[in-house]
Amino acid sequence: MNDSYKVNDLQNGDFNIRAIVDILKAKWYWFAFSIFVCLGVAWFYYQISPEVGEQKAIVLIKDKEKTDAAFLEKQLFQANSNLANEQIMLKSRFLMSKVINRLGLETEYSMKDGFRRKVLYPDIPIRVKFDSLFNKNVSLSVIPLSETYYQIEDFSEDPDWSVKGSFGTPLNTPVGELNIIRTSYFTPSYIGQAIYVKHSTVSSVVSSFITPLTVEKVDDTATLLDITYKDMNQDRSAAIIETLIEAYNDDATQDKNQILFNTSLFIDDRLQIINKELGLVDGDIEKYKKKNGLTNLSSEASLYLNNNNANRQEIIQLTNQMELVRFIREYLNDPTKQSELLPANSGILDTGVEGLINQYNENMLLRKKLIRISSDRNPTVGTLSNELASLKNTVLYSLDNLYRSLQIKLNDAQRQEALTAHRIGTVPTQERYIMSVERQQKIKEELFLYLLNKREENALSMATVEDKIRVIDTPYSTGRSSGMSFMVLMLAAVVVGIFIPSVWFYIEPMLDVSVRNRKDLKDALTIPFLGEIPRKKKTKERIVLDKDVRDGVSEAFRVIRSNLDFVLPLKQDAQVIMFTSANPNSGKTFISSNLAVSLSMTGKRVLLLDMDLRKGSGRKQDGSFYPGVSTYLSGKTDDWKSLVHAPKEYPDFYVIHSGPIPPNPAELLLTSRLDDLIREARREYDYILIDTVPYGIMADPQIISRVADMVIYVIREGLMDRRMLSDVENLYREKKFSGMTVVLNDAGAKNTPYNYGYGYAYKYGKKKRKLI
Repeated sequence: MNDSYKVNDLQNGDFNIRAIVDILKAKWYWFAFSIFVCLGVAWFYYQISPEVGEQKAIVLIKDKEKTDAAFLEKQLFQANSNLANEQIMLKSRFLMSKVINRLGLETEYSMKDGFRRKVLYPDIPIRVKFDSLFNKNVSLSVIPLSETYYQIEDFSEDPDWSVKGSFGTPLNTPVGELNIIRTSYFTPSYIGQAIYVKHSTVSSVVSSFITPLTVEKVDDTATLLDITYKDMNQDRSAAIIETLIEAYNDDATQDKNQILFNTSLFIDDRLQIINKELGLVDGDIEKYKKKNGLTNLSSEASLYLNNNNANRQEIIQLTNQMELVRFIREYLNDPTKQSELLPANSGILDTGVEGLINQYNENMLLRKKLIRISSDRNPTVGTLSNELASLKNTVLYSLDNLYRSLQIKLNDAQRQEALTAHRIGTVPTQERYIMSVERQQKIKEELFLYLLNKREENALSMATVEDKIRVIDTPYSTGRSSGMSFMVLMLAAVVVGIFIPSVWFYIEPMLDVSVRNRKDLKDALTIPFLGEIPRKKKTKERIVLDKDVRDGVSEAFRVIRSNLDFVLPLKQDAQVIMFTSANPNSGKTFISSNLAVSLSMTGKRVLLLDMDLRKGSGRKQDGSFYPGVSTYLSGKTDDWKSLVHAPKEYPDFYVIHSGPIPPNPAELLLTSRLDDLIREARREYDYILIDTVPYGIMADPQIISRVADMVIYVIREGLMDRRMLSDVENLYREKKFSGMTVVLNDAGAKNTPYNYGYGYAYKYGKKKRKLI
């Protein structure tokens, strides 16, 4: 069964375990070769792959500094740390650059360890000191020749440059001055062994050192970070983690100290400014009090209120006295009250007036008593009447004086009251100003005291700065290696070795657009299928048939010979069969020759005509051609039978070569001599087989087809493009050829051209055929 059929079955969804097994059996050598190569590559990869170990450390990120309760406000300028930010910071190029500089990792030392290269750290036997201004990538190898001398080779700047030097002595090189010194790790075992030195700029290697570093959260609810580093050297991994933590803490401490230092400067500046402002506020209060004659505004305001109340009481009293005086005057001046007593104890505070009123009332009482006792003509009564009149005038005069005196006192009291009221009215303004200034004074005093307190706290903070990272677990080896185990690698190589050819055998038919098998022809063509010729071993012999041979090729020709009986028309005369194809090297000559021999083995007389006039066949030893078809068609001979060759080893098989190459082959084929030749040959032979050129390249096949009873279209597997099958189908449908059939040649070859010397490029004359 053809392998291409099996692959097609898999592609078309017809899953068949036996088809897969058959493919594996048929192509076992490709699988064996692929597995062998993959195992070799895997083994070599394992030998050269460095063993990468893993170091891990667990650290705690502190949110805030822990301080005593008395200093809880110390974190005035600090914020809670963000764990994601810390992860990014730990993987920053900035920190890794510090690590590289501190550990000197910009220069790598290594030695060969079998196929691998072993990184030396920290036990480096030598150190290469470069110039302080040197900043470029360079590599070299140092071979200690003894404990005193060494030799430099493999210089990247000049591979052919080599020089000897002595340890500790500066040496001029193409990249400047180098000084190679021995370290405490140097032992005689290093003598004669190459130590490879690779120096790089920090910026060029920082990325390669960051890549193996991973920083992950231990838990979403905790501020713990898991720092992992993978490296070929376990000691270097641990040193990188430790130095990374140290650099992070130093950077955080530096940031904190910078903040605290700037805070201290800020506080000192503010204290100076506030102290100056306090002095100005105190001066303003002093000037204002001096200007307004103030001592204690509260006491003075209370005094003003007391004075104002006293003035008000005095004004009321004076007003009352004036009213009493006016009442008494009106009483004295009332004619109806002439004989009446004056009001006594009226409330007038003037003792003189009160004394005169009392005296007037005593005299009035005495007069009235004398009148009751005697009469109003009594002289004493007359005297008393005169005294009363005089006394009344005196009282009136005294009341007028008292009234004027009270008016003066009232005016003065009212003036004092107005002045006191004015002073009381200015008190709120003064108090407001004083309160405003004193408020500023109080604020600045409190701020001054607050900043003094903060200055002390800041000084304490500077003295007690803590690391931001606390190491919970120091770097330790996890025991895991990123390198693949040998058995797993070998198993993977076997799988890949099977996978690669499997994929190729699966996709190769998809990429192949040529005719791959008989199924392709039957799917695309309705032309009768005459048979297929299997792939054959390469041989110089054109005819491979033998009566006693039962190989696949011989049996295939016998099948085709049997199928001819079903497709050839029944005729009394000979049957004419023409062979053509779409491509050169399709095997027309091979098939026509062997089919002719196969027919002759049945006792039939068979004539094979080589009608490829453009190439010529039947060459003699001197290079000239035997007379052939071209000789007859051109009229140089009328006896076509003289052109027939009869091989002795194949009875009943006869051949006429094409003969010399004519200048006008198409015109010769159009002459009636071709018809005459075929007509006369029909009488002599049972079968006439005509071998022609490929159809479509030349017009010859279409011209010759007029004398053919049947046309066999030869398609060679792996040579003809499947997209051309539609053209072949059109030839059949348009009846360009009579009795058209198809033969598949080289079945199973699959894109392996099999050249029988036909030689079409198509460049005629460069390669000649030899039929017999």
